[in-house]
Parts: sequence; structure tokens; C-alpha cells
Amino acid sequence: MRTKSCVSCGNRIASSLREASVRSWARQLSNKARYPIVYRLLTGLPICAGCLDALPVIEASICQKCGRELEVGIATGTFCHDCKLVSDETLVSNRSLLHYNEWGKSLLGLYKYRGDERLASFYGALLAITFFRYHDPTSFACITTVPLHSNRLHERGFNQVDLLAAGLSKAVGVPVQPLLQRTKETAKLSKQGGRTVRQESMREAFAWTGDRGVSISFGTSEKPYKILLVDDIFTTGSTLRSCASVLRAHLGAVCEIYSLTIYR
Repeated sequence: MRTKSCVSCGNRIASSLREASVRSWARQLSNKARYPIVYRLLTGLPICAGCLDALPVIEASICQKCGRELEVGIATGTFCHDCKLVSDETLVSNRSLLHYNEWGKSLLGLYKYRGDERLASFYGALLAITFFRYHDPTSFACITTVPLHSNRLHERGFNQVDLLAAGLSKAVGVPVQPLLQRTKETAKLSKQGGRTVRQESMREAFAWTGDRGVSISFGTSEKPYKILLVDDIFTTGSTLRSCASVLRAHLGAVCEIYSLTIYR
């Protein structure tokens, strides 16, 4: 039998060495009812004991809007400085699992730009862990994703977020629905300078396509229609908020948009 190697460092994965870390993370990232689910997801991660221990997990004290880890001394349940400045919020909340540090940039780059397929299942499981950490599967009607522009899709050959959403859907039992298309090609956000520039680049960058084969019913004023919008990174939130604004424009007040990302 071929020994599995860690997607992060390439070392051999010895399950026996990871057990204590898996149990520790499962306790930290779940409640008693969801512990078995999160434990199984963590056990299946293709990552060695050392890299599992070093995962840059966001601590429990976060901004209740964007999910950023709050600095020591800031009361839990408050908003961070950036979210206090948002005047037209289209997201109910964002939740993420990991800090976007240099390790994350390198690993995500292997997936997005070099097509390392092993990382699709890895990141899909991380998204599922994030979901169970913060949400109840029965509360969402569907999952949708941030689409790529057709030129970018041709360049990469696949939409990395679509694969992650498919894995998440299988893990949590919430269907994926393609509700958006990208109508405006923009430079990579990493090459855009400043929050204002990013916000402007995302203006009218997406359009609604949800009338094409959507098979689920919308909500009512008594029970809002909750959509989970999935992407890989939350930086300024400009991309996710632009997508959410299109969804709200077509679904109205009965629509509540939550976003879920791997990195924050």
C-alpha cells in the first residue's frame, strides 16, 4: 500500500502520531454534538502531525461581521475597525478557519495556479470544518460560489472554488446552485492597491444567473432564504460583498447572505 504524504511538507503521514492533535483540534473547533463529525474530517486530512499542529487557526474571539481574529483586550461580540466603516453591508457575516499567512499563500498557490488536485479534498475538508464550527446545516437552502471570468477560467482550466464547494456540499448536505456569473475581468486582488481600489474594481463585476435551472424555493418574510457564499480568501471583503449585493438585488429582503472562506 502506498504511504500517503503530507500536502504541505511532503513528509510521510503517520496517523498514530497525529491522534492527540486531531482530538485537541476537534475539541477546540466543535461542540459535543459535532465532535464526531469534526474529528472524522480532521482524521482524513492529508497532512502530517507537525503541519497539523502548526495550522494557523483563527481563535474564538472574532469580529462578528467579517470573522477576523480580534486583538487581545477587545471584547468578544464586537466589530473590527474595518467593519465599523462599512456603510452598505450586504453580508450577514463571514467565517473563516485560518489566518492567511505566508504558508497559506504558498499552499493555496499550488492549488489555484498549479492545479495540485490533492489540495481540493484538503481545502474542501477545511471548509466543512469551518462550517460545522459556526453553522447549522439545516439553516441554509443552498451553497453558491464566487465565479471566475471566462478568460481566467480558460487560463486556469478550472474554478478552484467550485471544487471546494462540491466537497463542502457532500460533507454538510446542502446543495450547490450556480447563481452568479462574472461579467467584468479584473486584475488579481493581490495586484490592486488599497481597499478603495479593490471596492471600485468589484463594482458591477457580477450578474445574476439563478433563473437557469434553480430548483429550490425561495424564502418568505417569516423565514428568510439563507445562502452560503463560498470563496477561498476574505481580504477586504469587496468580492464577496459585490456578489452578495447581486443576490440581494434579485432575491430581495427575504435573502440573507453568509460567506465562508478558508482564509481570513
